Amino acid sequence: MNGRADPPSTHVSASALEENVAFHGGEPELVRIADQGPRGAFAVAGLAVFILLALWLAFFFFVFAPRGSLG
Repeated sequence: MNGRADPPSTHVSASALEENVAFHGGEPELVRIADQGPRGAFAVAGLAVFILLALWLAFFFFVFAPRGSLG
């Protein structure tokens, strides 16, 4: 850019420390965690589906149902 080298940075990232990025457990603990499965992901997906269904039902009953049939 300006032809000069930038001075070395004095910033140290937290990811440079092993205790912030490393797994601090043994093989049995890793197997126990993996055996529990992705419960959090299923909970978030289930909540999203529930909210979507509730919004759809509310829209149906408050917008379409009061109009009645067009026949």
